Amino acid sequence: MVEQKKSKSIIAGVFFTLLLAAGCSSHPSNEQLRQQAAQTTQQAKQNAQQAADKARVAAANAEDKINAVAAGVKQGLESGPPAPVVDLNSATRDQLVTLPGITSAKARQIIAGRPYAAPTDLVAKNLLTQGQFDRISARVSARPPTS
Repeated sequence: MVEQKKSKSIIAGVFFTLLLAAGCSSHPSNEQLRQQAAQTTQQAKQNAQQAADKARVAAANAEDKINAVAAGVKQGLESGPPAPVVDLNSATRDQLVTLPGITSAKARQIIAGRPYAAPTDLVAKNLLTQGQFDRISARVSARPPTS
């Protein structure tokens, strides 16, 4: 679709240039006509490329938003009452093991790695992979530790 519009823009630009050149009172040479056609074609090509780039960015943004909505719908359909949020800085081992994929050994590592400024510190400190963190991210927080 973008390629068709691109081709049509190029053809229209070349045709317009040729008509403009033919209608002028001074008669440009064949070389001048060729240069004008080449310049118009190049400009049309650049404009089409810019439009295609913008369309790709818009499509990617739309896809991200659709995926976020779909994930939210799926989560809403699959979940019952919301699961409690677990504070990484104060949770017990028993509370941490209620999180998907967190074993007793992993809970001990999380406790040993305290304090956390943000939940993503679990990934930054190599305690969880990004995929493991993604499964629990909605259920964890990192409140500042109390002194």
